[in-house]
This record gives sequence, C-alpha cells and structure tokens, in this order.
Amino acid sequence: MIRLLIYTLIVLAGAIVGPKLVENKGYLLLAIGEYTIETSVVAAVILLLVGFSLLQLLEWGLVKGIQAAGLTRSLPRRWRQRKSRKFTLEGALALAEENWPRAEQAMAKGAEAGELPLVNYLAAARAAHHQGYGDRVETFLSQAEGYSGSEAAVSIARIRYLIQDGELAEARQRLESLSASLRNRPTVLKLAHELFLRQRDWDAVARIAPALTKHRVLDADALEQLPIQIECGALEACHTLEALGERWQQLPKRRRRQDPLVETYVKALIRFQQPAEARKALLAQLNKREPQVGLLALLPLCSEDAGESLVHVLERNHSAPEQPEYWDCLANLSRQARQYKQAKHYQRKAIELQPTRYRYSQLAELQEQLGEHRGALESYRKLADPELV
Repeated sequence: MIRLLIYTLIVLAGAIVGPKLVENKGYLLLAIGEYTIETSVVAAVILLLVGFSLLQLLEWGLVKGIQAAGLTRSLPRRWRQRKSRKFTLEGALALAEENWPRAEQAMAKGAEAGELPLVNYLAAARAAHHQGYGDRVETFLSQAEGYSGSEAAVSIARIRYLIQDGELAEARQRLESLSASLRNRPTVLKLAHELFLRQRDWDAVARIAPALTKHRVLDADALEQLPIQIECGALEACHTLEALGERWQQLPKRRRRQDPLVETYVKALIRFQQPAEARKALLAQLNKREPQVGLLALLPLCSEDAGESLVHVLERNHSAPEQPEYWDCLANLSRQARQYKQAKHYQRKAIELQPTRYRYSQLAELQEQLGEHRGALESYRKLADPELV
C-alpha cells in the first residue's frame, strides 16, 4: 500500500513537472578549449543519468569478475574442506557405533583439510587405542601437538591411554610433569585418583582427597567412603607388624571404631599370625544385639590358642540373634573343636533362618563325619533345588 502511494506521488510529480520542463527546456553551453557543446538542460541531465548508470554497470561488472576469479582459485580448497567435513561426519558416526577401524581412517582423512584438525587427530588416536595400536596412537597425538591450545587435551589423552594400558610408571611420570593448574582440573584429578588406586599409593590418594571433594570428582557415596577406603588400603599395605601397629595407633579413636577399619585391621593381624590381638579387637567391636556379618566370618580364622571356647563367649554375650551368619560362625567354631554334633545343631539353625546350597553342603559334610549317611544324602539332594542360591 505504501509502495503504491509512492508510485502515485512520483507519477503526479512527473505529470506536474513534465510540461514545465517541455515549456522551459533551458540552455546549456559548455566550452572546453576550441570545443563547445550546446544543449538543453533536460538533455544534459538525461546524459548525466545515463553516464552514471553506465559507470555503476561497469563497477558491478568489475566486482563480479574479481569475485569469479577468486572463487575459481578457492574452489580446490573448498572442495577439500567439503570432503574433510564429510570424512569427519563419517568418523563421528563410526565412533558412536564403536566401529574403531572406520573411525580411525575417517578421522585421519578428515584432519588433512578440516576446520578442527586437533579434534580429528584426538578422535583418531582414541579409535587407534581401542584397536591396540600404540604406535599409531602416539603418531596421532604427536600430530595433534602441532596445533595451538592442544597441550592440555593431548597430555590428558596420553595419560589416560597409559593408565588403560597398564603403563602406570610412565603415566605417573607424565602426570607429575603437568603444571599445578592442570593437575587441579577435575578430569586430571579423576585420572590421578584411578592411577594412585591402581598403584595402591594411599598417601597420594590422601593428598588429592580434598581436591576430589572440592570439585566433586566422585559421586557422593564414593566421596563419603573415601577416607575409610584410604585408611583400609593403608592398613592392607603395611608390610610389617610394627608398621601396622603404628598406622593403627595414628588413627583417631572414632576411626578405630568403624567396622570396615576394624575388619581390615583384624585381617592384617591374622596375616601377621597374631590371633590373640585379632580376637581381642574383633570381640571388642562385635555388636551385642546384632553381630556384624564381616566380623563373624573372621572369628574362626583367629580362634587359635583361645583360652576360653569362643562358642561360649558368643553364647554368653549374644542371646541367639535371628542371624544365620551368627549360627554359621558357631558351627565353624564347633567344627574346629571337632564337636561335630554341636556344629550340626548350629548349622541346622542357620538353614532354618536362610537355606542356601553352601549351608546344605556344610551340613552334609558334618553328617558324614557323624556317620549319618542317609541324612547326608538328603542334604546333598537339597543342592539340586533350583530355588536355593
């Protein structure tokens, strides 16, 4: 509507001005040296407009010609970039499908004239690593190092692959060579945590524990259990009885009352052939109402040279809890004392609470020891029950 109004105004203006220009054409005399040009003002204006239009047309032609020449020269480069994008897309799809040979080949080709060759080389290295080609992994990572801003990504990838390949010493060396700011990144902290765990370097895990918690590198449950995991690992790593005792005494009292740490300490004492100390720590930790399953399983392992029957100790301190593991422990202790009849009684109690194939096999062995072959045969038949675990 506005455009129609403008056109109408132009037509009206022409209708008004046109007759005036015809009546008053004006006169223009242009003299240049010996040459003179005589014409009307209207004709001069028309000539100027035509000349200006020709100049605009010439400029447009020159611009288009230059653009066409530049496009012709850049065509090979554009074709290479288009092919690189195609290869990169194929490589990304192959990575998603875990088609590692195709992913490596496509990503390597896509890097030649690609827009992000660093990404292509890192992806190709990943695909080569999944195929077990360590030399090709190193080649791709070395090519990636040639691009600016690649230091962090290449270093992290190289450390990750070394850990996965079991080259822990070299991975540790490269990890420690990183800058402090890079070592504090969540991705690097996660790799460091994995590396230290595999090396069983619990002091190193303890050093990065605050950073792991700060950056929430692990899930909430893992972070909550991390201090206990560190101390349990450190106790297991003690090579002498003296080192074990020193480490245990260094723990705060509240830590020494936690079941996982007590279990680990008792296992270490048993390993160092200290049954009396193991027994003392274990019995002090046992809950009166509901004995801990892990500790009950360890008690028969440290019953050697006990001054008082551990069966009597348990029966005195615990009033027959509804716990199959408690009766398993009594059965095992009675078996060690060659009190097979009593052991059979306890084993039946455990089966009443929770029948399993293992418990029936234990009962069958006790029945054989007592000469109850028919009962043993019946217990062995229970092992075929598909409902038992």
